[in-house]
Amino acid sequence: MGLPTTKARDSSRIFSATKMETTMRMKTLFCVLALAIAPAVQAQTYPAGPVKVVVPFAAGSSTDLIGREAARVLSEGLHQSFVVENRPGAQSTIGASEVARAKPDGYTLLIGSNTSIAAAPFLLKSVPYKPLTDLQAVARIGAVPFVLVARADLPVDTPQALIDYGHQHPGKLNWGYANAANQAAAAMMTYTSKMDTVAVPYTSVPQMVVDMLGHRLDFGIIDTTNAGPQVAAGKLRALAVTSGQPLQQFPGVPPLGDTLQGYELLGWYGVYAPAKTPPQIVDTLAKVLIKGMDSPETKARLAKAGLIPYPAGPEELARFGQLETDKWARMVKAAGIQPE
Repeated sequence: MGLPTTKARDSSRIFSATKMETTMRMKTLFCVLALAIAPAVQAQTYPAGPVKVVVPFAAGSSTDLIGREAARVLSEGLHQSFVVENRPGAQSTIGASEVARAKPDGYTLLIGSNTSIAAAPFLLKSVPYKPLTDLQAVARIGAVPFVLVARADLPVDTPQALIDYGHQHPGKLNWGYANAANQAAAAMMTYTSKMDTVAVPYTSVPQMVVDMLGHRLDFGIIDTTNAGPQVAAGKLRALAVTSGQPLQQFPGVPPLGDTLQGYELLGWYGVYAPAKTPPQIVDTLAKVLIKGMDSPETKARLAKAGLIPYPAGPEELARFGQLETDKWARMVKAAGIQPE
């Protein structure tokens, strides 16, 4: 048998090369399909294990309380463990940045608020994440009014009396803050009323309360969750609420807007995930949260803690976050707060 001709050998090489190219193309196609299908498969099986819920404030804060309620709702609705981890500090940016850097697979979530999403960029010189682009809005879950409280032995019983006392004792009164809402709320009040006071930073609202009870802090504007029990026990004096209307929880306590025209402030909370989290996972979380947080049982738990339902889905929360960011930029400027 003779050797194959040059033409036959060339044809054999061309066939082998074509076969190799086809094989490579098929492998590439399979890889592309696998990458495209993987997120969908992941979303269908989500959650397949425990999920971390980061609360960027200390235990006992209103953010912690509503975060644990949201975790309970998700655990019951999705039949998996949603475990709360507290990461307080730096105006909530420590915990928020941890979530922003996390893998976008739905297994790390943030309990965000007006502090971490809207206010931090205007209160701090440097924020290690971009709230509106590095975090994916999932669902707004609740809100909280605030209360102007003073230590029980301070000789004032109305907002105007506090303002007058501040004018009579310039530089003597001090007030505390542990988050953006505390800071902006009290700064706006003292700035617009021309009070000469001293601001004292804290890492948590419960610490502020402890110092007011110990007569080391004169006043502050804090959430109803922390204020309610102490006011009811007569250990702190409620002077005003920051909502537009009086609150049933604090009978006889007027809105601060009655003294300072146009003054109104509400804290809010939402669940966020890292940017680029699959839409199917975001949708799953949002549906469970909105339904669960609106249940009679959850509403009763929120009301007991001084919190109110404030539901919204991903798109509405994203729009709301932008509006709140614009509002906080104006508020911080109006209050004369300098970034720290």
